[in-house]
Amino acid sequence: MRRLLLGLCCALASASCMPVLEGQDYNLEGQEVRLTLLHTSDIHSRLIPYDFTPLKTDVDLGTIPEAGPFGGATRMGALLKRERSRGERVLHVDSGDCFQGAPIFNLNTGEVEFKFLSEARLDAAVVGNHEFDAGLLNFTQMAQQHAVFPLLAANYFWDDWRANGNHQTALEVEPYTIRNVKGLRVAIIGMANISSLNSIVEGGNSLQVTPLEQNEAARAYVDLLRPVTDLIVLVSHLGLHEDQDVIQGYEAYYEFGRAKAYVQRQKEPWEVLEWFGPEGDDKSVVRVRIPGVVGVDAVMGGHLHVVLNPPQLLTDPAGRKVVLAHSGAFAKYVGRLDLVVKMPEVLGAGEGGEIVSQDFRVFPMDALWCDDAMRRFRHDSSVFWEEGQFLRDERVRQAIQACRNQEDRMTTHLLQPYILGMDFNLQLTSIFSYAPRDVQRRNNSTGGDSPLGNIAADSMRKRRRVEAEMALTNSLGIRDNLYAGVVSQESMFNVFPFENTINIMYLSGKEMQELFDFVTERSAERGCVSQAQISGARFTMDCAQVQVNDLQTACDPALNGTDCPNQDRQGHAPWQCLVDQSTDSSVGRCYAHPGTDIQINGKPLDITGTYKIAVNDYIAKGGSGFNILKRNTTRIETGISLRDSLIGYMQDFCTCEDILAGNQTSKAGHYCGNLINGRWTVNEQVVGSCRAASDFKAALNKQVGSCACKDLLSLPSDAAERCGVPGLTAEDIQSQCNVPEGPYTGRCNCRDVLAGNNPICGTVTNQLRNFCENPTSVSIADAVEDSRIGRRVK
Repeated sequence: MRRLLLGLCCALASASCMPVLEGQDYNLEGQEVRLTLLHTSDIHSRLIPYDFTPLKTDVDLGTIPEAGPFGGATRMGALLKRERSRGERVLHVDSGDCFQGAPIFNLNTGEVEFKFLSEARLDAAVVGNHEFDAGLLNFTQMAQQHAVFPLLAANYFWDDWRANGNHQTALEVEPYTIRNVKGLRVAIIGMANISSLNSIVEGGNSLQVTPLEQNEAARAYVDLLRPVTDLIVLVSHLGLHEDQDVIQGYEAYYEFGRAKAYVQRQKEPWEVLEWFGPEGDDKSVVRVRIPGVVGVDAVMGGHLHVVLNPPQLLTDPAGRKVVLAHSGAFAKYVGRLDLVVKMPEVLGAGEGGEIVSQDFRVFPMDALWCDDAMRRFRHDSSVFWEEGQFLRDERVRQAIQACRNQEDRMTTHLLQPYILGMDFNLQLTSIFSYAPRDVQRRNNSTGGDSPLGNIAADSMRKRRRVEAEMALTNSLGIRDNLYAGVVSQESMFNVFPFENTINIMYLSGKEMQELFDFVTERSAERGCVSQAQISGARFTMDCAQVQVNDLQTACDPALNGTDCPNQDRQGHAPWQCLVDQSTDSSVGRCYAHPGTDIQINGKPLDITGTYKIAVNDYIAKGGSGFNILKRNTTRIETGISLRDSLIGYMQDFCTCEDILAGNQTSKAGHYCGNLINGRWTVNEQVVGSCRAASDFKAALNKQVGSCACKDLLSLPSDAAERCGVPGLTAEDIQSQCNVPEGPYTGRCNCRDVLAGNNPICGTVTNQLRNFCENPTSVSIADAVEDSRIGRRVK
């Protein structure tokens, strides 16, 4: 708190150091002025177009599911330039997390992202939590060398940059910037992430920074800037709920000694709602309401990867309306917020300009990013499109090519050497498995274990040199699905973009109980959707018990929980009466373990036992709040990456040849299918896919004269001469070969890949061609939810 006050005082003292705004004089008094805010957020290194399966929410926002791949800097750069040219007063702001999420970051640690945003003439960006993923020094160096735009974080108080060992990040990050846009003075204040900061610090990545309370930091800079600007915009990476809290206020818990100055001040004091301990005692905990900030005009937010369309209209404590906009993530969208600002009759009087109207739209970054007419054509409710029909339309193909021709050439030139570097160093196009259906990273039914989470945790537990009794990894560390089609090295970078490794630890039974309790409590905060994926164990998340524990019902420690509420307790853990810092020493609180029904390899948890577990290095060091692991001193670093572990595990899965032959195991000894009700079962959809792949392979090898059908898919004009069949026509080839579509590769089917006549297939690599010619010999990636994580919500 002392640092918080010091930071805010320093900010106020710097008023005399504000930049002098030069340029043409504009008299805007009393006028209605238009301002356009272009908005990007959470790009996560998606500078190269990528494939994914659009959700209904994406389609509702205008994305064309067939028009992949999606995202990409060349499209985004071109669209940003186009929209700048269409507005008179335009600012481009970014809400952070441009780092991390694609292989280009793993190799270049943020250099390309900052170069691209600089090339795009970004006006300001808030610092996101993933900007520190390669370390604070890396972020500082990337900012020094490649960012020509202001990086903002008003709610970070940096350590003294002159101290020994300091990375001097304070010299690269500012709390705010002011832009004079043809006479309109716009203050942009950066609100950096706090909710994930604890995770970063706990993960061993010292940021040399103290996070400040968000509302007070924002309030101080709004009060400083309001008299000298016309409009105040917060560019935020706090998260949606935190953005709302900045404007509307929120409740929090503090020691009274830390909150006293804010409670007792005259202007906008904090309100004490509840005391925990003697009133007036500095050591007592108080529940306070921190008031919202008055004077903000718009908030451009990020962090949660959502799109608010239309934006939310919040009301600040003074009754003013504040626009809150979020524009999605992963370079899928660019947002455009058009504002009409009513200027005061006398500049500097009152509260500056006021937003009187706003209009917002998002531009989907698919292959038809430049053609609104074609987008309306695709989404016309009066037109029914059969599968694949839209892309077969010649007008659509021409429109896609026209958009491709409009992509930003300067950005293409920027990316070219980095793309070549990835191809050389990472072999991203190598294919090692095939997924007949999506393997989801999230549970779509019960909120417990997920298909991809299960095999990821299984691969950690069973890995050679690990061989643990149980494995656990955080759900948010798995960043993408495995989509139906070929599974390549690039796919695995999308699933595990972080360079996390497997760690071995030894936990007592009591620590294991605490671990499952923590997972349950963290999951309960997120709708009882499991925040961890496990292997070698089963348990139930009793999220209802978490809510009951939070009531902190008083109990007598001498009665050992027998005086706690006993109605409807069937299936819940027994009560205890805990005495801790949150209660008076003579009064306890009712508590029951929320992690229940715990089994390790089919046996109930032994509280007195010791267990060998495998976890990722991030949570082993305390990341995501796993302090129970941080306190443990048995951590052994294996150096085995989660990505490599899963690749090696999947390579041992059964192939279509194994499945169609009725083999129980693969050549590596891995059982075919999934363990369901104690029996290994191959999904019927997988069997059907394998049969189709086998039929496709047989059709390819069918002979027409001296030619194989796979060599005739392009219907060559010299087929008769080449195959030694006089008079052989295209119709004859199609009739005799009758090659089916074959496996879906993720972009198109194998028949189109080998024929080479469908531009939607994109670049056909030798690896992709080899797969299509022999699709039954690669391992089949398939997984299911098996209820290893249950949940109770009532």
